[in-house]
Amino acid sequence: MTAASRILVCGSRQWPWPDTVTAVLDRAADRHGDDLVIIESAATGAARAAHRWCLDHDLPAWRHCCYPASPAARRRARTRHWSETERHQRMITDEGPRLVIAFHEHLRPGNGSTAALCRSALSIGLPVWLVPTADPGHGRWLSPAPAPAQPEAHQDCSPAYRDTDAATATEATSPDPHQAAGAATEETSCPT
Repeated sequence: MTAASRILVCGSRQWPWPDTVTAVLDRAADRHGDDLVIIESAATGAARAAHRWCLDHDLPAWRHCCYPASPAARRRARTRHWSETERHQRMITDEGPRLVIAFHEHLRPGNGSTAALCRSALSIGLPVWLVPTADPGHGRWLSPAPAPAQPEAHQDCSPAYRDTDAATATEATSPDPHQAAGAATEETSCPT
């Protein structure tokens, strides 16, 4: 199995385009074949679409790494449950993805669990591809945001990431995922 075939899928709980997730994962399956491993949380929205894709394609357990949240009844019964942040961290550290694909139409630093997962991935050097629309070929690489030189009292002192800017990136449709391991590439394109 190649390292580039391990993809963590995350996104908005209100993601309105499950067919976009399906199209991106179909493209990844075409490229990686039986080496493709999908890591997801079976939450709602984009993660649910990824979960359904894995079930529809009969992925065996070693190719479908699912980290669902515990239902409330099971949470009470267990002595310890993972918070959403802990679960995301475990998906990254335990499964070793080589790429994160985030499906989110309004992703902003510091705003929600998808942003936190992206920030965590970027902080350890994982490439993150953001798909913000229904078009599966439309997306952009995220990169860590530089810390402000002299933060003011009213500013958020912990910027999480920034979109690669237009001066260094353009939008296209089919990248080489092996290039994704480095910093934002000059030309951005769908990583699958």
